[in-house]
Amino acid sequence: MLDFARIFFILCTLVMSSSGIAAAKNNDIRIVIDVSGSMKKTDPANLRVSAMKLLNGLIPQGSKAGVWTFGRYVDMTVKWGKVDAKWRKLADLGAEEIHSNALFTNIESALDRAARGWDKSDPSTRRNLILLTDGRVDISKSVDKNAKSREAILNKSIKHLKKAGARVQAIALSDDADEVLLRRIALETGGSFEIASTASDLQKIFFKMFERATAPDTVRINDNQFKVDSSIKEMTLLVFRKPGSKSTKIFSPDGHRYSARKRGKSIWRSDEGYDLITIKKPAKGLWSIDADIDPDSRLMVVTDLGLNLADLPVNVLPGQELNIVAALYNKDKQISKNSFLRFVEFSIKHSDANGVETGNKLKHSRDRSRKGQYLYDFDGGFEEGIHSIVVTADSRTFSRSKRVDLNVQWPVEVLIKPAKEAGNYQFSLRAREEYIVPESLNATVNIESPDGKNYPLNLSFKENSWIASVETVQDGIYQAHVTIEAIDQAGVPVKFDLGKFSMIGVYKAPATESGSVDETTTGREDIVDGDIQETDSAEPDESELGIEADDSADWIMTTIIIGISNLVIVLVVGGVFLMLRRKSVSPELMLE
Repeated sequence: MLDFARIFFILCTLVMSSSGIAAAKNNDIRIVIDVSGSMKKTDPANLRVSAMKLLNGLIPQGSKAGVWTFGRYVDMTVKWGKVDAKWRKLADLGAEEIHSNALFTNIESALDRAARGWDKSDPSTRRNLILLTDGRVDISKSVDKNAKSREAILNKSIKHLKKAGARVQAIALSDDADEVLLRRIALETGGSFEIASTASDLQKIFFKMFERATAPDTVRINDNQFKVDSSIKEMTLLVFRKPGSKSTKIFSPDGHRYSARKRGKSIWRSDEGYDLITIKKPAKGLWSIDADIDPDSRLMVVTDLGLNLADLPVNVLPGQELNIVAALYNKDKQISKNSFLRFVEFSIKHSDANGVETGNKLKHSRDRSRKGQYLYDFDGGFEEGIHSIVVTADSRTFSRSKRVDLNVQWPVEVLIKPAKEAGNYQFSLRAREEYIVPESLNATVNIESPDGKNYPLNLSFKENSWIASVETVQDGIYQAHVTIEAIDQAGVPVKFDLGKFSMIGVYKAPATESGSVDETTTGREDIVDGDIQETDSAEPDESELGIEADDSADWIMTTIIIGISNLVIVLVVGGVFLMLRRKSVSPELMLE
């Protein structure tokens, strides 16, 4: 069993409310973008500009926000302040100034500069820092200076961010980025980490980071339609268009059409791959979308009637339990009246790492002190990978949803790769440095064969991994049961039972000693209590067969009798076979 009371500090910093749900908070978003020269290669089309403009259009009105760019030095591209029409205009201009000409990659200074003013936590404000980089800490040609700057981030910058209650949402735009460092920053601050495989992924990843940072209320889109209720003051529709698709059009309940050319009272932002449409005081009723939309499209709303969830950790262990707590709020006040809630259904949809969806209903809490709260519990059993959870409150007149993405993984990476020979495998175990100290890792692996027998797997250390070869000799499922002990990055000893990892076994005949002859002529093997014992006789003992050496007449008679018996058996079996064959022939074949 997992010792969750001692789960590393990374997860312990993500405390969930046990008795209530915090009302909506103010947002303070700091955006930090790498403009070093290497970006010419990793973002040749400078898609950071369109991604930044998308984020600019998404940040809620009235939030606080600022944009910084960095290379060797850090520049405030868009002054930190209240988000309004003037700020958005400056942010669009600032996005156009994003380049790829700076020397070095001073991540330490970028984090420290952007976090100024975050000296202590503010419970009323949701603080997030979105960091995009394609490189490693690089402030000098001196390896020692770079190493010291990296250590300063781990020992000083992260502590400052944690003290301020700020979460870092980190994005790597290159395989050369310091993934361990970025993951560590995200994990320790309760944020998230994403890798943009290509620059074209940036738009969706920036949106994911925004969604994690602000947890907006959304309305479900079904078959390109959505319902607007009277409590919605403003709606923002983000349509990710599929490549080569036509431009987006939306239709109000009265049939009025909105498009990029015919905007009306809508605010329209369009770029390659997406349309972002904002409408204040949208008409009540059923709206429709005319576009080939991507499943990641969203309808976000500003409303007095909102759905809130108790904070959930972004980073989760496969065996960790999760408690979902949801409640509806009206003007920051939790709704608990049964006369209202009895018409509302709370449901949850879980998409696992393989994209398989399951749905369930949340149950109203029986605790009177938690009246109005709806609960659902996950008892662990998550597979490693990205999981998404969507909680929805639905009635005949309105719908509200919240989405949470979970990164599920163990503090070690287990890989089992097939070897060249069928039934053989290469087993490897690697510490994830963002969680645990690699040198402290102590793993125990037991192999269970299909017949239920167990034996330990001896691991050897090679190229930062613990490895071993596994050879199967039976058909069926072999399982590797893995348990580990280590020291986490906070210096706390931790233990984890990772469970069992399966391999398909292949039967292999037992090897014979070189020069041996078939056992029917050289001897035999007796099995006693599971052990094979070989007799040392070269030939069968005649007394064991009941044959006297000098009784040749009896021996000849016995041989004749056996021969006749075998002939009779062959004739009987052959006759039965012919009868059965005739009966099995279909009538059509017999007529031919």
